[in-house]
Amino acid sequence: MISVNPKGLFLLVAVLTTPLICADTIHAGILSVHPDAYAGVKGSVPFNNGVGLSGTIDYAVFTAGDFNANFSGLGYVPGDALVYTYQVYVTGSLGVSTEIVGISNPANTIGTFDIGDQNASSASFTPNARWLFSPEIPTGLSSWGLAFSSPNLPIVGGALTIDGGTQALAFGVPTPGPLAIPEPGSLWLMATALFGSRFFSRSARASSKFDS
Repeated sequence: MISVNPKGLFLLVAVLTTPLICADTIHAGILSVHPDAYAGVKGSVPFNNGVGLSGTIDYAVFTAGDFNANFSGLGYVPGDALVYTYQVYVTGSLGVSTEIVGISNPANTIGTFDIGDQNASSASFTPNARWLFSPEIPTGLSSWGLAFSSPNLPIVGGALTIDGGTQALAFGVPTPGPLAIPEPGSLWLMATALFGSRFFSRSARASSKFDS
């Protein structure tokens, strides 16, 4: 297996991925079209390095409650407010031995859940999220669901898919950003403040018209 330096790797994804992505058919798996995805964060991105390593990565972000409502009992227990999920589909001639999602903000509780063909042999933070497959995922099959949890809202990130001797970059998968998901009380305070500011603004305009 080739060695990968995780630091700074995913800063290059946006620049390097576009020329590598060819016209792969996007696989519409359960995650990419799931109606309960948090804030509509769901989809699928292709990977293709041009020498046989190709396929798609489906993704969706769920609240812990919605994840449990849909996937409870399949092997993963959320560890925080949001659950980031992925699934790899292999379409090229080369199998997949490693899947890595770039992480630069808080994340925890990495694991898998049974919605596909092959489970990972191990999962860990390196600090990026990394799942190893031994044996590798062969052509025509998919990984189990890959998951980790985070208290933070999603931003656009990158992924690295590896075969034993080659790799493919992909850009567009969600990863935790720098901002934490607002607490319900915080949302109520924000709504109250917004209402108050509009009320007093309207009252001030009405008072001005009355005085004139």
